[in-house]
Amino acid sequence: MKHIIMVAAILGLMALNLKAQDAATKQPQKFSLQEAVAYAKKYNNALKNGTLDVVAAEKKVKEVLAMGLPNISASGSFMNNITVPSNVINFGGQTTVIKFGNAYTASGTVTASQLLFDGGFLMGVKASKEFVSLSKINLKRTEVETELSVSKTYYSILLLNTNVTMVNSNLDAIAKTKFDFEKLAQNGLLDKIEYDRISLQYSSLELQRDKMIDQQKVLMMVLKLQMGLNVNDNIELTDDLQKMYDASKIVALANKVDYNNRLEYQLVNQSIALNKLDKKRYQFGYVPSLAGYITTQRNTFGQDFNTLGKLWFPGTFWGLSLTVPIFDGLKKQAQIQQAEISIKKAENDKQTLERAIEQEVFNARTNYDRAAKQIEIQKKNFELSQEIYNRTQLKVTNGLGSSLDLTNAQRDLETARTSYLNTMYDYFVAQLDLRKAIGDLNK
Repeated sequence: MKHIIMVAAILGLMALNLKAQDAATKQPQKFSLQEAVAYAKKYNNALKNGTLDVVAAEKKVKEVLAMGLPNISASGSFMNNITVPSNVINFGGQTTVIKFGNAYTASGTVTASQLLFDGGFLMGVKASKEFVSLSKINLKRTEVETELSVSKTYYSILLLNTNVTMVNSNLDAIAKTKFDFEKLAQNGLLDKIEYDRISLQYSSLELQRDKMIDQQKVLMMVLKLQMGLNVNDNIELTDDLQKMYDASKIVALANKVDYNNRLEYQLVNQSIALNKLDKKRYQFGYVPSLAGYITTQRNTFGQDFNTLGKLWFPGTFWGLSLTVPIFDGLKKQAQIQQAEISIKKAENDKQTLERAIEQEVFNARTNYDRAAKQIEIQKKNFELSQEIYNRTQLKVTNGLGSSLDLTNAQRDLETARTSYLNTMYDYFVAQLDLRKAIGDLNK
């Protein structure tokens, strides 16, 4: 009996432990905006591919470098002359048949070669290294785009959370008024149309709240995908909208942009550098290339298979291979001219980009300044609308107003709240866009 009780106790403890573990696994992962961005930069699949692109570019450099390193190869051969070639030789009127070769032949060869000079190879090495830099810039650009998308989705969810909280607060207040109106209407102290209006108002606000909750769920799944999480993972956003706004107001943003901070500008410069290397590569096509090699081999012969391999005859030689271009039908000249055209086009693109960046910074700064001013105005309008609504509700409760007055006050409150929250979202997005425009996000 004691053993049964002990086993039951152990099983009970195990069950409680499993329940505790299960509850622990269901605890939501908590993310601030900064933590969400950092997580996305680590686990977002597009960024993973960008990192792999950098690794692949680095491997390409090694591939190109291998062309200038010693190359060693070994080979072996075996041959059985089923019919040995013969020839007839006449000595003093006597005809003699002579066989040229052996029935069996085997050989082993080792060859080492080294590129001593090739201008195209040198430019290829430099170009492959520049390609690594290009891959890193593209990776950084993907990081910036990921930060932008994650941040905007994060802000949207926080705004919806705030909106739902405000609507729930108003629903609670309307529910109390609705309950009072229902009792008055039942006792004949209030026209039923007044109760119907307040019921319709409550129902419409409920539908609006439920729609926002659905939007929350959709955006939460979008955020998980952007971060590289599973859509079934349980997460919780920990940042507070008002605190984020207060913190953002003390962030000093530069008035001028350093073009070199913009990734697009870095890409254009990288394109120019690659085109210049391409031009040099074609120019080096007029320069001779030199390679050296050394070969050692061992050969064995036999008239039958049993004697093959008893005697090996060595042979070793080395040499130089010089290639001098003389005339290629003006092919390289045309290639050089094409490279020069590509450089000029890239320079033109660079100037166009500089003007576009200035315009983008101006627009972003204008939008940011406007949103910063509007948000304070919209906040005051919302607070005033809330105060008017509260006073109207109090008057209606005390029989000094109608449900129509409350409906109008509620409609004005909804408009003011929506405008305030939309302006707050515009403010955060404008700040992000300005930081991107001046190249602050990729520092």
